[in-house]
Amino acid sequence: MKEWENFLSHLEQQLGAAPVDKWIRPLKVARFDAANLYLEAPDPMAASWFEEHVRHRLKNSFINSNFRPIRVHLETKENQLAKPASSPSPLPIINFYPDSLDPSAIREQFILQSGNVMAYKLLFESPSILFNPIYLYGAHGSGKTHLLMAAATHFTQQGVRARYVHTQTFTDHVVAAIRAGQMHRFRNAYRDIDLLLVDDVDQLAAKNATQEEFFHTFNTLHTAGKQIILASHLPPFKLKEIEPRLVSRFEWGISTPLTSVSMKEIIEKKANLWHFELSSALQDFLCTHFSSDPITALQALVIRTQTTTVVTPEMAAELLADIKKSELPTPEALIKTVSAHFGIASEDLIGKAQSREFAQPRQVAMYLFRHFLKWPFQAIGKYFGRDHSTVMSSVKLIEKGIEAKDPDLIEAIGRATQKS
Repeated sequence: MKEWENFLSHLEQQLGAAPVDKWIRPLKVARFDAANLYLEAPDPMAASWFEEHVRHRLKNSFINSNFRPIRVHLETKENQLAKPASSPSPLPIINFYPDSLDPSAIREQFILQSGNVMAYKLLFESPSILFNPIYLYGAHGSGKTHLLMAAATHFTQQGVRARYVHTQTFTDHVVAAIRAGQMHRFRNAYRDIDLLLVDDVDQLAAKNATQEEFFHTFNTLHTAGKQIILASHLPPFKLKEIEPRLVSRFEWGISTPLTSVSMKEIIEKKANLWHFELSSALQDFLCTHFSSDPITALQALVIRTQTTTVVTPEMAAELLADIKKSELPTPEALIKTVSAHFGIASEDLIGKAQSREFAQPRQVAMYLFRHFLKWPFQAIGKYFGRDHSTVMSSVKLIEKGIEAKDPDLIEAIGRATQKS
């Protein structure tokens, strides 16, 4: 069936082709209707792997042609022969692992400036539990995630039991724990620690079960005197669809904003770390000609010019010709171009408004992020503040419009890909 094959392709992007081929493709499609898929696993091991690694991914990813969720029922061949049909399959043991930390996101590589020095001092220089929670907020590119990961790495090295987790991961863990009846293990994982760092807490919006569990996790840690550090795109008072009792707790400690760091400052910091002589002309060249990822271009220069003391823009252009050919536009450039084409503000394109005036341009932008920038659905959803099922629906709508040769859509996409 087409929907199942589409889901498997999506799953390969998340887990890789090898585990999908080994564990998921052997599942047999027993029967299917518009809203239900019945699968048969060859053995209990395959069923257990499915429940642990795939089940939680179905809710927003597996939809029919009407963009409705499809319920998946799984039985093992052995269970069908040896047990009554009503016997439940054994549930797996869930591992509530924290999110992995970027090894480059460390304290020493964070760029200090006037707009983020207070946040830096709160995390690394203030006495323990002076403020609890510490709530950081700022736009994309302001360094929130870098600071949280750096703090997690720093304090773990000092023997502190620190757990860094993105809000979506916390949500996935709550859902998995409820489904498997393992809330006690979930609570041990999140409460038997010294420091909890949670990224993008604004994504708790409209997730009632997750908010309930987060509320009790917060209370338990706070009462025990354990430090909580939160990050968000918005200050607490601007959070929407989050319970007031949670918002009030976010305001118990201290909230501090972070301002975005310019790309030139980041390049300069990296050049210093790599002991690379960077002239202002070369800096301008990298920011202008490699706007989507000047850091990668700089790193390539460092590797390719080990015997050269000074690199001019002309030398860099020759050395990086192969990188330039494959360079993609920045997300910001695509947003700007789409907004200009439709005559709306960029803020409205990535905002919450649902009217057609903004909805269709947003769908076009999501399509471009998917097909032009090759972003995964979940990353696009995070950028636009939507779940990835909404992104999948939007992309499919634009694809259908293109297949129907909608002239407005084709013109919008053509302009965006030419001007970005």
